[in-house]
Amino acid sequence: MAVFTFEDIPIYYEDIGDGEPILILNGIFMSCASWQSFVPAFSRRNRLLLLDLADQGQSGKLSYEYTQELQERVVLAFLDHLGLDRVHITGISYGGEVAIRTAARHPERVLKLVLSNTTAYTSRWLRDIGRSWEYAMNTHDGHVFFKTCIPVVYSPQFYEANFQWASEREELFVKYFGPPVYDAFARLTRSAETHDERANLKNIAAPTLVISSEYDFVTPRRNQDELVQNIPAAAHAVISGAGHAAMYEKPAEFTALVLGFVNNETEKIAIIP
Repeated sequence: MAVFTFEDIPIYYEDIGDGEPILILNGIFMSCASWQSFVPAFSRRNRLLLLDLADQGQSGKLSYEYTQELQERVVLAFLDHLGLDRVHITGISYGGEVAIRTAARHPERVLKLVLSNTTAYTSRWLRDIGRSWEYAMNTHDGHVFFKTCIPVVYSPQFYEANFQWASEREELFVKYFGPPVYDAFARLTRSAETHDERANLKNIAAPTLVISSEYDFVTPRRNQDELVQNIPAAAHAVISGAGHAAMYEKPAEFTALVLGFVNNETEKIAIIP
């Protein structure tokens, strides 16, 4: 657990374990704390790097508008801070968008890339979902925020089966989230409105695994199909029965996909008759 300073912004991170480094970039409502249950598996044979981007988690809250270009620079400054030339990057949703920017513009910094439940651009569909979230955030009301923003990130069957857990999380949001948190969420949401990396996907040189979910209503599968079609060295996996937050609904499958892909050292397997 540590902090470094980027352009007067304190950036929080965690550096755990040894081995090939895996940097995880969070979804918009996530933070380093979101990954605590995954730490044992991800740090068993890898150096796990968790990072709260600007306006996320325990990192500094900003007083101005920005785009994801700022988050790209946060990532590069973080790697420079640790003295790392290259890392594996796993990006989730918003973090996947930042990962795409980083890998397309700085291919020399990325060993392998995992893009989970993310998209190359902010469609009108995603923009208006984000704006509905922003309206909810602007109320500074935890119940309004939760009911508007959270159910859609899960599959209907997961939400039904885990409704008690979801209700408890709603009460935690009401208790612990205040105006600075909601305002930061809103800035993060607005920062993604101009996201469009479709013309740059061809520049991604890293072997890439794209992960989709069957019931992703935020970034539907067609968004990941587009990534696979346009990133030169891309593979595709679909997690059945999960929604946008696939890592929570299907943690074993998600972990196996990421670690299996990152740590697989066999580029080609010769088939011997």
